[in-house]
Amino acid sequence: MKIVHIIHSLRGGGIQNFILSLAPEQVAQGNNVTVIVIDLYDSDYCTHLENILKSNQVDVLRLNKKRGDKISLINAIADCRCMIKRIHPDIVNSHAEISHLYAAIAIMFTKISHVITIHNAPESWNRLVKFACKNTPLIFCSHAAYELRQQRSRKMVSIDNGISREIVHSTAIVDLRKEFGLKTTDKIIISVGSLRPQKNYSFLKEIVDELEDDSYHFFVCGGGKVSEGNIDPADFQEYKNIHFLGLRSDISAIENGADLFLSCASFEGLPIAVLEAYFNGIPCVLSPIEQHQRIAAVEKVWIPNEFTASAFVKSIKEAFDNLDHHNDIYELRRPQIDPYSISNAAKKYEEFYGKVISKK
Repeated sequence: MKIVHIIHSLRGGGIQNFILSLAPEQVAQGNNVTVIVIDLYDSDYCTHLENILKSNQVDVLRLNKKRGDKISLINAIADCRCMIKRIHPDIVNSHAEISHLYAAIAIMFTKISHVITIHNAPESWNRLVKFACKNTPLIFCSHAAYELRQQRSRKMVSIDNGISREIVHSTAIVDLRKEFGLKTTDKIIISVGSLRPQKNYSFLKEIVDELEDDSYHFFVCGGGKVSEGNIDPADFQEYKNIHFLGLRSDISAIENGADLFLSCASFEGLPIAVLEAYFNGIPCVLSPIEQHQRIAAVEKVWIPNEFTASAFVKSIKEAFDNLDHHNDIYELRRPQIDPYSISNAAKKYEEFYGKVISKK
């Protein structure tokens, strides 16, 4: 099967990391897979992710759309359509709102099938996307995303996100205590995700205030432009134990050297960063939202009983009282997290693709 995935960027984030696992697995299962990236690369991290895809026999094509440039937008849409016509895939799978519109235009007046993956809970569309994609088959990244859906189609399915441990896991260790000149007894807590408001990093201030203990250090791995309404790391300067690392390509190595993974997110689809933490064997404290609660039946995972700083602090301290070696935790988790392996997700994707193509 010829498969094309269209994504808006390779800047990092849940969608990109999911494609980083899904596309190579689809190749391993005998498919020809291409990833089309809409936005112009703006960091070495984009090239880093592209190289991972290419090293796993996934073709990567760039549209190089410049932000805020209408001529570049028109050219990118036209180039995308030309690429799709040249590749002539069996199916085009788009990820995130703007990508859906590109895909809809690219397959217009062809017999190529289009499938949309909904990665957020919910994912909001503008009027143009609603019109262009109103009958497009939908894949929801989790049952929670399906239940919170704003879209409907004649063909919809929920397929839990999965990841490839071979891609996301590393045996390397990054020592943030050494990197930041901390004490060997200081506690390292990691959060991973873009600086979007839904990740709720401002809540870290409340946790730090509640803890009143400078030995707890919170590190955020993730990027995003402040001008887009994202969280501004400059607003945390008075908090000396909250650190922003920006985009990092060594998340697994950072988690290997950390004590705890923390998510304060206010809502999610099916959080890839949490799945990565599960497969890396790091203990987790997750916010009490439905999307986390549905995947929390895993060893060494704590969910506060309410969304308050005091409840989070209680869970964090309980987690630190029950720390085990990450490799031992992973072995305990293996049967529990197998449903989130990328091989399961990729097989379900191909089954759904087949149903959509057969009805074309």
